[in-house]
Amino acid sequence: MARWFGRSRSRGNDKAGDAAEHEHLEPLGVSDDLRLAYGRTGDPKLLRGSIQAAELALEVYPVTDVRHAAALSSLCMLHRLSWERDHGTADLIKAIDYGRQAVDKSPPGDPELPRHMSSLATALQEAYDRTEDEESIDEAIALYRGCLDLLPTGGGTGQGEERVGQESNLANSLLRKGRKSGDSAILNEAAEHARAALRDTPDGHPMHAVRLVNLGGVLLGLVQNGHPEHIGEAEDMYTQGLRELPAGHPASAGVRQTLAMILGLRIQFGI
Repeated sequence: MARWFGRSRSRGNDKAGDAAEHEHLEPLGVSDDLRLAYGRTGDPKLLRGSIQAAELALEVYPVTDVRHAAALSSLCMLHRLSWERDHGTADLIKAIDYGRQAVDKSPPGDPELPRHMSSLATALQEAYDRTEDEESIDEAIALYRGCLDLLPTGGGTGQGEERVGQESNLANSLLRKGRKSGDSAILNEAAEHARAALRDTPDGHPMHAVRLVNLGGVLLGLVQNGHPEHIGEAEDMYTQGLRELPAGHPASAGVRQTLAMILGLRIQFGI
């Protein structure tokens, strides 16, 4: 799942904005800081404050300013975070609405457009997980594909890392669609993108273990869809991912359960 916990590149777009940010008055900067603090602490007051600051940014910046679209995109992400916390349907609806506005109102050449698209796609994926509405996952897939079209290839830069993240996001969306439809072609495409994301994530990177597990999940989906030849690699990915996850990581228990399930599938398939 995509989560942009870094600072928005739209902060301080002009000298006046830079000066205001320096004085901790620039509303997008305040929203970013509160969101980052919420990510560290989980304090809902910080999340509410971040939403209020992003709402103020909508009033401060005209539609022609790239920071207006950035504020809309921030509200998409913030309401999605609120949805993840409290599971209020209204928050998910707002997240999708703000995300669509951010994409629609992003001016030509806006370097933040891939982030806006990704934020909307993630909200749509959340909606699909709740409703299994096929249009939501199809739109999310199209948006993640669009992100890859816009982002440059090659690693070593911030945009390169973003591209790897979008490869992983697209793989996860395709996995959802492929599992539901039972379409092996979609699952194979998901595996291609998951492999690309893992290949371009260096050893020791904080996301390396997660991307091992993500590839294992896609391969397991193929196994469950009638392709048991992938079971060995799926098991290897989960085993290595579990080894790399930090002690006490919340995903560890689920990975262990999946490894136990793979053992059961081996018995079932006689392999």
